[in-house]
Amino acid sequence: MAKQTPANHPIMGAEPGDIANVTTRLIQIRWGAGILVLVATAVCVHLLGLPLPAHILYLVGVCILVYNAVLVWVARRLYSPKPTLHLRRLQRFVLLQVALDWLSMTVFLHLTGGVSSPAIPIYAIHMLSVTILLPSPSPYIYIALGVGALAAIAVLERMAILPHYTVIPVLPPGLQLDPIYIMAQIAFFTMAATATVHLATLVMTRLREHERQVTALLETTQTVSSTLSLPEVLEHLAISAAKALATSRASIRLLDETGEHLHMAVAHGLSEEYQTKGLVDVSRSPLDQEALSGNVVIVKQTATDQRIQYPKQVIKEGIGSILVAPIIGRGRPLGVLRVYADQPDRFTSGDADFVLAIARQGAVALENALAHETLQHADKERAQFVRTITHELRAPVSGAQSLLRVLLKLRKVKLNPQQRDILARVEARFDFLAALINDLLALAASKTAGFLKTPEPVALQPILGECIDQLAHEISEKRISMAYEAPDTMLTVCASAEGLAQIFSNLIGNAVKYTPPDGELTVHLTQRTGSAVITISDTGIGIPAKDLPHIWEEFFRASNARRSQIVGTGLGLSIVKRLVDSLGGMISVQSVEGKETTFTVSLLVTPLDKATS
Repeated sequence: MAKQTPANHPIMGAEPGDIANVTTRLIQIRWGAGILVLVATAVCVHLLGLPLPAHILYLVGVCILVYNAVLVWVARRLYSPKPTLHLRRLQRFVLLQVALDWLSMTVFLHLTGGVSSPAIPIYAIHMLSVTILLPSPSPYIYIALGVGALAAIAVLERMAILPHYTVIPVLPPGLQLDPIYIMAQIAFFTMAATATVHLATLVMTRLREHERQVTALLETTQTVSSTLSLPEVLEHLAISAAKALATSRASIRLLDETGEHLHMAVAHGLSEEYQTKGLVDVSRSPLDQEALSGNVVIVKQTATDQRIQYPKQVIKEGIGSILVAPIIGRGRPLGVLRVYADQPDRFTSGDADFVLAIARQGAVALENALAHETLQHADKERAQFVRTITHELRAPVSGAQSLLRVLLKLRKVKLNPQQRDILARVEARFDFLAALINDLLALAASKTAGFLKTPEPVALQPILGECIDQLAHEISEKRISMAYEAPDTMLTVCASAEGLAQIFSNLIGNAVKYTPPDGELTVHLTQRTGSAVITISDTGIGIPAKDLPHIWEEFFRASNARRSQIVGTGLGLSIVKRLVDSLGGMISVQSVEGKETTFTVSLLVTPLDKATS
């Protein structure tokens, strides 16, 4: 069972980034402290003439700077790729710094007068710095160490074990031996330090909580708006809510189509047994009824609250309190966001307001994800419908084409030129219809899940060569100058041979189709920074600049292509774009109307041994 992280946990439970920041700030403060000791000693001894042990104080200042330099050196070598080990090193490093600072401050107090030292307020200032930098209860531990150090110095000086340095000559002699004075100094120091640290702790706790909540809200906004995947949106919401309230458990339940049950959509930090305990019946759960009406509900004591539908499972999971926020869409409830804590009375009204803000942000993203999912489903259904219809059309069209070809080849059938011209036009129409059916089938397949075979290592050179060979007759008929360049080393990508063949056949076929006789065509394959780059260049009719942004759209044909009366469906490039995207590649085009066009396809190279492992 996952345990929650308390709101005010010590440094041992902090995040690596937080501890690294604390380390940086402590080091920065220590540079100033070391220099201040040196400067203050020089001023007090040489300008004010105070009877301070100058040489020892200079040594203390130098020691602070030296060990701070060593700490800087150590800090640069703390990193470990293992997160757990890195966190443990940072934790120990902060504790080492605090211990060294405590020792330095103790020595400094002794050298500047012990219990009568005017530097005692500096000790309190350092405690305030620790309060600002470290979470509770670290500052209180530091108070105890400081009071203990001051008391130990006073006792040791009174017993003459340590020498006493009189810093302020106007003080009565032997004041450090007066037990009443010693007790009063220690008592006042303790009260002042405790009050200061306590107030600072309250302020810093609220600031840290506010910072954590603002950060969580910002992260929620960024993460839920960065994806339209419903599972990812739900997971981000649950994690953000738990993180914002410094817990480790949260869940989101969504209403089913009937609106009568809440099913578990995502759970963070909850056991499998708890997640599968069953649907929440809204009519039997007053807790969720109240939340779905638009109110945030706080269950302070799960052991005694009667609004919970599964009280035994909640107790067994170790949940002490629950906060439930509604996820309300445009005019209707979508579900509930729950955050769990181990201890009772964990959540406050401030927590409720904040989780409600997260839920509102999530509701917008959730509706967008649901709408996107619906559109994808509708697109797949439409693609499946087109695929079914075109598949049914393929057989009769193919049959009609075959009969027409037979008719045209029969020598016994005498046709006049007009009849033969009509039949040739019919044949051309059937050819176009067959091409359209094939393209529609390919387009519909590209929108259907699993339209490509399982990707495997495929060599590019053989597929490119085969596509060029298939068009060799047409290239020869149009007297096109063909150049094909490829490296001797075989380039392999993780894809399907069928998908790659369709990409290259479309691009090279278009280049041949739209290049006039005696033109030039170049296919070039090379490797650049881990990618196989295929460029297909021609000296054809080109693409007008105004049409370039639309060439990937379904059924779109460039204006000059339509005027040329060259047969085309306007689906080829749309299919190519989908196939390249599905392989994680990139495709781009550069063209000058009437001169040239270059398509560039980039696919990640996959080493054969890596792809097959």
